[in-house]
Amino acid sequence: MRFKGKTTVIIGILLIFMLGNAVQVFAYDAQLKPYRDVPVKDWAAESIYRLVALGVVSGYEDGTFRPSAELTREAFVKLLVQSVKPVIDKEKSAGLSDVAKDRWSYAFIKPAYDAGWLDLLIVNGKFNPSQNIKREEVAALTAFALLQGKTAEEKQQWLDTGWQEASEKAAFADMNQVDKNLAPYVLRTYADSIMQGDNKGLFLPKKSLSRREAAAIVDRMIDFQSESRQLEVSVFFAAGGPYKKLDRFAASDEVIFDWAKLDYQGAGKASVLMSPPSDWKQTLTAAETSGSTKTLMIFGNTTLQKLGDFIIDAEARKAFASSVAEAAANPLYGFERVAIDFEGMVPAEYKQPFVELIRAIKAELSSEISLTVVVPPSYYYAGYDYKQIGELADEVILMAYEFTHEESGLPSAPLTLVGDSVRNILSYIPADKLKLGISKQANQWTTKADGTVEFFRSPAIAAVESRLAAADTKSVMQLPYFLNQITFKDDRGSHLLWYENTQSIEAKIRLAKAFGLRGVAVWQINQLTDADWTMISSYHH
Repeated sequence: MRFKGKTTVIIGILLIFMLGNAVQVFAYDAQLKPYRDVPVKDWAAESIYRLVALGVVSGYEDGTFRPSAELTREAFVKLLVQSVKPVIDKEKSAGLSDVAKDRWSYAFIKPAYDAGWLDLLIVNGKFNPSQNIKREEVAALTAFALLQGKTAEEKQQWLDTGWQEASEKAAFADMNQVDKNLAPYVLRTYADSIMQGDNKGLFLPKKSLSRREAAAIVDRMIDFQSESRQLEVSVFFAAGGPYKKLDRFAASDEVIFDWAKLDYQGAGKASVLMSPPSDWKQTLTAAETSGSTKTLMIFGNTTLQKLGDFIIDAEARKAFASSVAEAAANPLYGFERVAIDFEGMVPAEYKQPFVELIRAIKAELSSEISLTVVVPPSYYYAGYDYKQIGELADEVILMAYEFTHEESGLPSAPLTLVGDSVRNILSYIPADKLKLGISKQANQWTTKADGTVEFFRSPAIAAVESRLAAADTKSVMQLPYFLNQITFKDDRGSHLLWYENTQSIEAKIRLAKAFGLRGVAVWQINQLTDADWTMISSYHH
């Protein structure tokens, strides 16, 4: 789960080439710069960039988002369908006369139509897809999506009396301008805090919807829909870190112990090298008392553990798989799961041998021991076959971080890159098998008086927290990264830090919920501040 090494530099080189040519094809298909027309202080900026990370909205080639541009009916339907899956009981036999199958929006309008979302906006069999959508029409579409999870009785109760009670609370001064057929749906979006009025108490039902407003509405819809989804909270446990508190296990579904490594001796010989800390009994007892799953993590990389040589050694793989099963079954520890964390496999030639290793480990493990495989994003690491790994493993953890690049100034885990990584892997591995890896860390760049820049990959968390408390330190949540940007000056020069703080970690957890992932896996629990842990534990079910 450490995911460090020289290979990340090459990703950064590709990134520089990409940014220098103003295209997003060579390395990352992600928005890494703010849109020129969406300043950080824009009231909808966070919503816009969250949707960018989810892949729901995007900007234009000229670097703009055009937040004030008005949306058509079909454009809003596309946003809504991408964000909230329509529930279809039965496809409608009749189609819409003005939405042909070859229309760009047909794939989005058809499921919304079959789900009944468009019923109140259809006149004489026409939807008028290219017509600008009004706010009251947005409410109708959105409310149908909100109500689709309700029973028939609940829906009828709302249409009979519920919306009238909500109307008294909303007290929109222009409620009389709302189409009477749409009024119950306007109030539904108000009751669920999806759509609100302006600061003058007006709903503005006939006003066309802007891209800015649409982003805010869809962002709230995603939060509303994902609120009831439960996430498993896994935490990695390593010996180091300033915040070692075993009582945190109580709010952890799983504790992954970083206590083992690949030991490759060459020529068909490999085993698991265990190195538990001196207080391992106390630590395991704390996990058992909390009811957390106890997982043994086995680490290897292409330098220290000679992973590249090992992975193509069939006899060594066989010996290692047997050793993994033996280590996992050791009654001294009582592990319930094994996590294979093999990092740095760049060449595609490692792909199939690694799959064979995972298959061998799975076959050797007791039926009572489950298997997790930890993988990096696939931009540069070609040695991981997501599809086959997903089929073999009981769960997969995506290390969606360590995009850090010294020369370009790219920090570890910008939210847009995290989202791009998740969308990519979800095309191979189902969401209910995937956990999002999150790393508590910081990156620091210091510009000295002579203009030279010194890079420090991982300053100590306690030192960063101390610096944050200093009066001369500036700290802001920077978009679109959704990372804490810290700046200060001292006798060493001017300092820039990107820091994974409580707010940025929560942004990633929200992303995991929005994607419907199985959970999150945080590296590592002893690095987390009390504020971090209070927030993370609130997601524990």
